[in-house]
Amino acid sequence: MTISGHGLQPYRLPAETVPAFARTNAQTIAQRVTLLRELLPDVRAIGELCCGDCARQWAAYRQAFPDVSYRGLDIAPHIVAANQARGIACACGDVMNPEILRQFLGCDVLFFGPPLSQGCDGHNLLAFHEVIPTYTDFARLLWGDLDYQGTLVCICPNTTTMGDVQRLYAQTRIARPDVNLRLLHYSYATRTGHDEVTPLRLKYGELWFSTVLPDVWEVRELGPD
Repeated sequence: MTISGHGLQPYRLPAETVPAFARTNAQTIAQRVTLLRELLPDVRAIGELCCGDCARQWAAYRQAFPDVSYRGLDIAPHIVAANQARGIACACGDVMNPEILRQFLGCDVLFFGPPLSQGCDGHNLLAFHEVIPTYTDFARLLWGDLDYQGTLVCICPNTTTMGDVQRLYAQTRIARPDVNLRLLHYSYATRTGHDEVTPLRLKYGELWFSTVLPDVWEVRELGPD
């Protein structure tokens, strides 16, 4: 299923009749919580963009940070409705719409996780440059046009190269010279999004861009405890 998105490029969406592939699982979410506690211990507001089924994140963040506010955004109405039915603050809309994205500028940290596979099935994986919306377009909008102040975590395919990272960093710095790259986090897991056991594998990479964290370019690999 596709929807015409920013620049008339089709967004990839799961079919309503098929359970959406969950990129996150209990292991990868626990890694995020560990990093948030270390890097942003005073976080008060978290936004999840292209959030999909975000029930696990919502529960984990609230447990780790009892006073945190959380809100999601997704373009698929059936996904948004399912999140809202669980009591999660979740809006429906295009992440590349400036007026919609403006509502998330008060968040201390934004997780940006566009679909990384064809059909959102986790099988036919996309290269970094094939992901829609593109990381470059989103970075220009968020940092350049909307002047976001905070931390953006770009969730990227497990095939992302250092060249991809360097190009995104350079393009981000053109839009906003004060944006730093604090961390390159490689997230490993032994479970799928449906809790099926698998061999240890790299799920995805996270690029922690920020105006409040230093320009360290630390590379870290985290796996299940």
